Amino acid sequence: MLAFDGVRIACVLVALGALAGCTNGGSSGGPGTPAAGALTYHRDIKPLVDTKCGKCHAEGGVGPFALTTYEEVHAMRGAVEAAIVAKTMPPWPADNDCNEYLGNRSLTDEQIDTISRWIADGAPEGNPADAPVPVEDTAQTLSRVDLELPIPEAYTPKVSPDDYHCFFVDWPAEETTYITGMGVEPGERSIVHHVIAFVAKPDNLADFQALDDAEPGVGWTCYGGPGGGPSSAGWVGAWVPGSTGADYPAGTGIEIPPGSKLIVQMHYNTSAAAAVPDQTKLLVRTDKTVEKKAAIMPFTKISWVTQQTMTIPAHTSDVMHEVMADPSPYLNIATGGALPSNTPVNIYTGGVHMHTRGKSGSLRVVRGDAEECLVDIPSWNFHWQGSYALKAPTRFEPGDQLHLKCTWDNTEMYDINWGEGTNDEMCLGTVYVSE
Repeated sequence: MLAFDGVRIACVLVALGALAGCTNGGSSGGPGTPAAGALTYHRDIKPLVDTKCGKCHAEGGVGPFALTTYEEVHAMRGAVEAAIVAKTMPPWPADNDCNEYLGNRSLTDEQIDTISRWIADGAPEGNPADAPVPVEDTAQTLSRVDLELPIPEAYTPKVSPDDYHCFFVDWPAEETTYITGMGVEPGERSIVHHVIAFVAKPDNLADFQALDDAEPGVGWTCYGGPGGGPSSAGWVGAWVPGSTGADYPAGTGIEIPPGSKLIVQMHYNTSAAAAVPDQTKLLVRTDKTVEKKAAIMPFTKISWVTQQTMTIPAHTSDVMHEVMADPSPYLNIATGGALPSNTPVNIYTGGVHMHTRGKSGSLRVVRGDAEECLVDIPSWNFHWQGSYALKAPTRFEPGDQLHLKCTWDNTEMYDINWGEGTNDEMCLGTVYVSE
């Protein structure tokens, strides 16, 4: 569902394609005295780079080179300018006209112009003592890690090209606890296509244990979901290429009763990389109490899955499928009955998931004749996925509907349909909701 390291691929291509431009402006820049009124690195550029680029482009980060010092930024200034002008970096696929989001990584046109003018003027360093112009940092991050929960042992994919495998992960708390944030640390990014964490509560653990016992070795095969019945395990977190860990909305959390276990579904894809041992790890923030119980609700059109009605014909460049439905039955499943299906809820995040042939995708709330856009991805990039946190949650009342729409570009010589493999396709919406 939701194995490529898109960050490195995108950045390396940008860098290689733009290195010829690294002499923009003619001057070598440096700490010399800039012209009066000129833009300088320390005063004007460093705050932007630190806020918008530095979390990935740091030593040991996912970016292929660091941008943490003047010397590093100056050396890569041609690549930086090419990427920001093309708007391939910083990565932000969502259309900002759809809604307002927390953690928006995109640069405004004015900020892009500022960096371009600085480079054109020779990229002067200026005075390190200059007070930087403050830039609001609204990045979504995991503020603390209370639990590190790896899958129980390293696993080497056995099915090619797509191996879906589930693992039990023991939950250490002996009292009711709430997951209030989650991140994932993939063991081998080259083969990890997606990670979904579920909670299996005590009353249905036996069903999952039977699946585990039925297969030799650690874990069990789990295409589609973890098994154990249609309403047996709710989502508690997920990772797809481009995702970063984050706290869940303040005051909310997903309930984990004592005696529960987590189930980690790993989708490995080895079409572009060798099967090697992986031991992915969940990074979890927890709290003993929350103001509001929450749930992650995935939804799609069931007939796409069960009857294969999401056909994407060969040699077609603009195929569209959509569904408008009341997803409230998913609420009862996602919360194990804690929130009834007819409960009004707040929607805090919205996300769309497709595979490599995705072209665009959107998710909207429909209230009678009116629509509210949650997320719109006009140019889909498989390597940059994730949920988008709304600056202000939106209320979803009984009778409202969610409108999910996806388009694809299928240049293959064969039809494509809904499927679990990377070379198949999906159209899936997700929302994080609370009372």
